[in-house]
Amino acid sequence: MPAPPRKGMGAGMIVLIVVVIVVLLVAVLAALAIPGYQRIQKMAEEIKHQQSAAFTSPPPLTAPQKEALGRFGNELAEALGKKDMAKVMALQNGEALAARVFGKLPAGIPNSAEMRRGFLEGIKKRDGGWMWSVIGNEVKFLRIRERNGFPAVLLRVKSAEGAVNYVDVLAMPEGGSFRAVDMFNYVFATMVSEESRNALAAMVSKSVGGGFAAMLGIPKMDESAVDYLSRINDATRAGNMMEVLRICDGMPQALKTQRIFFILRLQALMVLSSSAELEPQYKEALRAAPDILGKDSTTDLLMVDLLFMENDLKGAEECLKRVDAVVGGDPYLKFLRGGARLQMKDYAGALELASQVAREDPKMVDVIDLRLSVHLALKDFKGVADDLRVFKRDFGHVLDRNALAGDPAYAEFLASPEFAAWEKEIAVP
Repeated sequence: MPAPPRKGMGAGMIVLIVVVIVVLLVAVLAALAIPGYQRIQKMAEEIKHQQSAAFTSPPPLTAPQKEALGRFGNELAEALGKKDMAKVMALQNGEALAARVFGKLPAGIPNSAEMRRGFLEGIKKRDGGWMWSVIGNEVKFLRIRERNGFPAVLLRVKSAEGAVNYVDVLAMPEGGSFRAVDMFNYVFATMVSEESRNALAAMVSKSVGGGFAAMLGIPKMDESAVDYLSRINDATRAGNMMEVLRICDGMPQALKTQRIFFILRLQALMVLSSSAELEPQYKEALRAAPDILGKDSTTDLLMVDLLFMENDLKGAEECLKRVDAVVGGDPYLKFLRGGARLQMKDYAGALELASQVAREDPKMVDVIDLRLSVHLALKDFKGVADDLRVFKRDFGHVLDRNALAGDPAYAEFLASPEFAAWEKEIAVP
């Protein structure tokens, strides 16, 4: 404490990057391995009409249902953050997600039942099911809302490094509570069901000449797409992001700009971007993101990282304000704005934002980082000591000499009378 700087950012500021949580389910769909896809193209020529989607939005929620949806949001956020796999699985409805994935298949498609069963088996075999990508992060329920006619809960997903993204988890009433049926990723503007269909179409297009993809309303992909997806999946599971980047960079140009591969490459660059050698490629990908991801993507979450790297702090703060408007308000974004103000040496503005955060979310420990950084920058050692007292009182943590000595920013404070008084204070049993 404070958090280490990144990409030239001042001590105490946590850079905003995007949590790597896009859900593609390539491994789930790879488990299908069903013969007979060559017959699908013939069926595509014979069937003229598609059946309607197998999943429709529920009627408007009653007041008790809205309360229940809020409880569901808190339960889900807690289970995801604690890696409670059993609870996460109990709070999601794989059958409903399968309906959203396969609901657009024309009637009579051969092996559709087997494909659906394979999809569901793949979900069951993965820890966390189709929400695996969110598990293990710090997840907070913010509010209930609606997306595409469905009730939803808005979650903030934050990594240990301070990376942040938002997801809407669509839910359906079930008994006196709710279960999750799909999830929308704000940065990539995509639903789990949509990306599952895209991946499924890519995986069978090689054998059916694109007929399956056409029936799903998905543009035909290059026949090599399935091979690239398989190789990227293997490299990702092995944790080899450099190999993912090499695979993406070796693709034909036509594939590089397709959303699915652009996102996979961007994610690899996010992980590798601390390398000075790769930073130019990361910046280039961030600049390209708005055009490729489209107007529905909250690309300001990506642009903030770019603007911080380029030291455009005012621009970064404006991005954060726009994200705040999109999600309907989040104190964590005010905390990040406070970090930008700190780097601009607007210490009064940074402290004001810190005070707003403390009022709106008294349990947000990050705000202590910000206040400590401001008071250290001002050499206000009384303020630093007061912050340490708040940290002890409100969060139960005591920072002593051993905890602070490793950070050069605290060197002068450790030699000050204010620290000597603090040291005596915490020595009292």
